[in-house]
Amino acid sequence: MRAPVLLALLLTPLAHAADVRGAARGWVGPGFDSNAPRDTKSGSEPTQGDGFLYGLVQLEGAVDFERARVVGAYDIAARKFLLLPSEDTLVQNAQLESTFALGRAFAVGLSGRARDRRGAGRDYTDLVGDALIDFTPDEAVDVRVRFGAHRFLYWPSFGYSFSGPEGSVSARYRLNRRHSASLSGGFNPRRYNALTHEILGEPQLVPQVPRTDSVMHASLSYSYRGPFHLSVGYSFFDQASNSRGESMRRHRLSSTLGLRLPWELMLFASLAVQLAQYPDDLWVNPDLSVADDDENSSSATLKLSRPLTKHVDLDLRYAVYVNVFPKNEYLYVRHVASVGVAVSF
Repeated sequence: MRAPVLLALLLTPLAHAADVRGAARGWVGPGFDSNAPRDTKSGSEPTQGDGFLYGLVQLEGAVDFERARVVGAYDIAARKFLLLPSEDTLVQNAQLESTFALGRAFAVGLSGRARDRRGAGRDYTDLVGDALIDFTPDEAVDVRVRFGAHRFLYWPSFGYSFSGPEGSVSARYRLNRRHSASLSGGFNPRRYNALTHEILGEPQLVPQVPRTDSVMHASLSYSYRGPFHLSVGYSFFDQASNSRGESMRRHRLSSTLGLRLPWELMLFASLAVQLAQYPDDLWVNPDLSVADDDENSSSATLKLSRPLTKHVDLDLRYAVYVNVFPKNEYLYVRHVASVGVAVSF
């Protein structure tokens, strides 16, 4: 028997047993960033703006068997500045998850997530591995419990790297086809690769010890899907540290809206208002929440999209990010605008 025929016979049962799906999307275009170095300024100091070229590729796929499922996703994004090459960035994200059904309502599985950012003096690698349990008694309720390990590596200043166990619970309840509510919470004790800070301007009364933080987060949201899409939510983040100046509490209100407009236009808008509190006397530390990127500020974003063909869209984007530090009059403001072409399959 010829090899191709034998291979086809071996693969035929697998092809019938599994449902394979996948999608790909790419986006490319120019833009302008009013604060390319992401500097926090005092008073009315101007920020340094620059134009950039941006590209993004997203891949995702899933394989469904009779009682098991494997899903994966990968994306890579690059930003090239015209006048400030030191701010060029390359970001990669990868996720892989496998679940196995135990009866009708329960499933167990494993998942892994990795994020790697290079450039602009903020190189880091973020790794998370979880075991998970899913509970779906009916179509209205789904609950997921995760427990695993988290390792964060901050390459410019390795003392801000940390590791530790991590656990979370998330639940969603669908009132009907259009309305749903979600609740989540998690805890992550962290041990850093550094000692605690000394108190600036004061004698060192307590010996330095390894830095340890306790991180807790919780969120609540509501979503509506009908003639338009709307979601609103509240989240709380608390990082309690034994190192002076590293503790933070953050309250965040957010909303997103998706709406169809005339001439085949789609409008997407989001608004986030954030209040950050620092239990210690604040000094501005850009490494405090480096992995959060734009999520560590209040923001407003707008996106207007229109299909050109079945697989090609044209979109315009604008975002503003704001962070105020009232104790020392520091201010972070950043405007980003771009136009791009998206291709999807």
